[in-house]
Amino acid sequence: MPKKTITIRIDEQLFEKAEARRGGRKKSEFYRNIISDYLSEKPEVLQKKQEIPSDISKENDALKAELSFKDELMKKLKDERLKEMQNQLVFLQLEFQKLSSQLLKLQPAPHKWWEFWK
Repeated sequence: MPKKTITIRIDEQLFEKAEARRGGRKKSEFYRNIISDYLSEKPEVLQKKQEIPSDISKENDALKAELSFKDELMKKLKDERLKEMQNQLVFLQLEFQKLSSQLLKLQPAPHKWWEFWK
């Protein structure tokens, strides 16, 4: 059977990916097998393969939206927790000052060394 020659242009990223999979095989043989495998599949299988990326794209968009929502929620919770901890810190500092002043009042006045007979 006579063979025909075709020429195609593809993106560099796709080319590099194909070349990485090709390994040491001949280019013509590798690309011929890809086209042959694609054309030998049943139309239903090809249709399903083409539907998958759109489903994945929708799922990806949904996951991105969910991630964004969770990020906002985590930021809000973090800010609330930080504010709560700052309020607790202020409260504890005030309590420490009160207790310190009460402790100073409870300490007996120091005796002078010459007043040991009292």
